[in-house]
Amino acid sequence: MERLIDRNIMEKNYKQIVLEQREEIPFYTQLGWVPREQESAIDINSRLAQIITGVRRSGKSTLAHRALSGTNYAYINFDDERLAGLDADTLNQMLEALYTVYGEFSHLLLNEIQNIEHWHLFVNRLLRNNIKIILTDSNSKLLNREMASHLTGRYSTIELFPFSFHEYLVAKGKKWSKTGTAREKGLLQGLYNEYIENGGFPEVVAGEPKHSYINNLFDAIVTRDVIYRHNIRHIRTFRDLSIYLAGNFASEISYNRLKNIFGLGSENTAKNYLAYLNEAYLVACLPKFSFKKQESLRYRKIYLIDTAFSLVAGNSFTPNYGRLLENVVFLHLARKAARHRFELFYYKKLFEVDFVIYSNRKVLELIQVVQSTTDSKTLKRELRALLIAAVELKAEKLTIITFDERKELNEEGRTIQIVPVTEWLLDDAM
Repeated sequence: MERLIDRNIMEKNYKQIVLEQREEIPFYTQLGWVPREQESAIDINSRLAQIITGVRRSGKSTLAHRALSGTNYAYINFDDERLAGLDADTLNQMLEALYTVYGEFSHLLLNEIQNIEHWHLFVNRLLRNNIKIILTDSNSKLLNREMASHLTGRYSTIELFPFSFHEYLVAKGKKWSKTGTAREKGLLQGLYNEYIENGGFPEVVAGEPKHSYINNLFDAIVTRDVIYRHNIRHIRTFRDLSIYLAGNFASEISYNRLKNIFGLGSENTAKNYLAYLNEAYLVACLPKFSFKKQESLRYRKIYLIDTAFSLVAGNSFTPNYGRLLENVVFLHLARKAARHRFELFYYKKLFEVDFVIYSNRKVLELIQVVQSTTDSKTLKRELRALLIAAVELKAEKLTIITFDERKELNEEGRTIQIVPVTEWLLDDAM
């Protein structure tokens, strides 16, 4: 009798949660919509689970709701403290509550499903019953390991970043032209400076106070998506390491160096800590290009998933525009990598090349990033690195991305294009 009463109470609670969460849907579908570059990748009628993954607050839920608008769909958000401890068995009660509230539905949106243990059993059952599934997730571990292990090819993934510069301009209602006047180009460069300092999180772009929003989001990711999920014991050390990485973006790190700085027990601990932050989409790791696999595995360059996260390390007072520029270039290349099917690396010997674009066992392009080449020593250094690497890696296309310079150089029989970052970022959108 007690068990029957408990079940009735839980079913009532689940129904109330579903009802309350249904009230959220107009918030997602009625907001001023900024078209996202990943929209076309979502196939809502696919028999495969459609997974939208990326950092918290990047717009995954909005993208999913907008994609499902006009279909007969139900929705549940598992990023809700009232659903903590839910497992595969009690998910069936949740499914009953969804049918009670929504009636028959053909599509189901499951938000932050990775919070539920053995979620894959539930998703597999729904797919077998011909329900079209969209999942959102803020941890790439689900994508990289659990999906491959448990759904065995029955899924398609879409990775969502915060706004690109193009999306940022659309959100701000700004127009641009490749052949703009001096005034228009100057205004565009000013908007670029705003973008790299404020970042691309949609709610910040919409007017949320930047400093409090970004600091709270950073803390939520570190605490909820890493410390709690991975049972980190040395919490203070881990937080310090996270802030250190936020302040040292666009820099090369080694696991041994992190071990020594923070007094970690081993390089393996440093490797795990960095992997956790990478999985939670707080930082992104760029591997070193090397024909020696061991060397490639030991070193990484660290970038932020959004330049606004540099604020948590106190960089708001003296922003390093050169490193912010490099971080923005990395994010743009990372967005393009899956679509254009190339791999991304950096190259370092006695000199460094910021980005190596590699596909089909061939280096397609080498890219250097520098705020300005007006200083002759700076230009000479960047050219030397490109030219030597071009010979070693047999690369033909050589590019230097700067803040506002455009010219073409011919050195040692090779052509090097110097392009302004705004033009380079918006080239695909023009």
